[in-house]
Amino acid sequence: MPSINAPALRHRTQKATTMWLLLLCLCFDYIPGAVLKQTCKHYDVINYLNITERQDLLLMTMPKNDWKEPLVVTVDMLFVSILNVVEKTQTLMTYFWIFTIWKNDFLSWDPEQFCNISYVTIPLSSVWVPDLYFLEQVVEDISPWMKYANLTHDGVITALKPMRLTSTCVLEFYYFPFDIQKCSVIFTSTMHRENHIILRTLRNTTEIRKEDIDLYVENGEWNPLEITVEEKQLNGYSTLFCTLVMKRQSSLYVSALILPSLSLMVLDLLSHFIPRAYNEKISFKITVLLGISVLTIILNDLLPASSGTPPVIVIFVIGTMTLIAAGTVELILIMYIGGKILKPDTKTAGAFPPYQGPLPQSCSREVQFEDEGTVLEDGVLSKLERICRDIQLVRQQILTLRSTEEMEEKCAKFQDKIENVVFYLHFLLVSAFYAIVFVLWKW
Repeated sequence: MPSINAPALRHRTQKATTMWLLLLCLCFDYIPGAVLKQTCKHYDVINYLNITERQDLLLMTMPKNDWKEPLVVTVDMLFVSILNVVEKTQTLMTYFWIFTIWKNDFLSWDPEQFCNISYVTIPLSSVWVPDLYFLEQVVEDISPWMKYANLTHDGVITALKPMRLTSTCVLEFYYFPFDIQKCSVIFTSTMHRENHIILRTLRNTTEIRKEDIDLYVENGEWNPLEITVEEKQLNGYSTLFCTLVMKRQSSLYVSALILPSLSLMVLDLLSHFIPRAYNEKISFKITVLLGISVLTIILNDLLPASSGTPPVIVIFVIGTMTLIAAGTVELILIMYIGGKILKPDTKTAGAFPPYQGPLPQSCSREVQFEDEGTVLEDGVLSKLERICRDIQLVRQQILTLRSTEEMEEKCAKFQDKIENVVFYLHFLLVSAFYAIVFVLWKW
């Protein structure tokens, strides 16, 4: 066996090492090129799905492989704000976002073939969208769906729509302005029955209540207390029964209606302490009555005419006006009883009452003796007779005035007693009325 010298063996070893190094370098140069060739884009996924050429079919048909199986549409509503509540027309305007999720069996791919791309965005106008509608909607919503939808690799489509909903709501005004309203709407498909489309909620009631109320944007008058969404079946259609419970902020109405009415009532009661100025009292009470009438007109503009049972605030305002009017009538009756209302005597106006009393003994002589045809020449007795008659008239006037003053003083005391008794009865009636009203208001 021939021997191999050391230099030749070393040369072969170096040559083999060099070849392996060259091979490794070629491999490292080739690997980055291979990685670059495997870089993927969303365009590749869209091209693979071939949405453009299949757009007509994707729009016209419900995306199910088995037509016997219903399509499950998951809906989530993100409540934002209560825009307006119109009492006259009994309508509610709210603003919220609708997230609609369903599966399209014709749009799917394997993420491993496209560098683990798991979702893309596609035009919503290229695919079928569920026909969902609110049954209580009274004004057409012109807010469009968002132009693009999210599509995952398993065919799940998520579409988003901001919605300004104007719906009917039966409002109960009995406790106005301390009322709590409960409005419900039904969200369902307009054409597909339950065996074709089933509606589901994404979140439970507890999650909706916690998250939506935290995100609620206040508008100044209404605050949401509870938001619930229930899955129900109605006449063969799958529906979502959405309920909003809200409470009115009553501070504005208290300061604009209730407190002014109470102030007018207090002023009417305080007019009792005006000392014997009946004409001023009547004028003051009529002015207060006109003020409460203005508040009644304002209240009429707020409440609908179709409300069956009158609200408590209507009883409150009308009762206040009635009590003020009753106080005015009571004052007129007291004036009539006390003789403050007298009919003028036009026949004796400005004339002294005729003298009826007998003359004193010294003034009882006859001055003229027309029967005998004799008259005193000096006229002294005639002058004395006139003086006696004038003195008698003055005396009679003084006695009449004194008796009139005594009678008026007695009538005034009796009138004050009647007025006090009527005032206390009126005050008890007012207190009982407001106690009943506040109990009805559940204060």
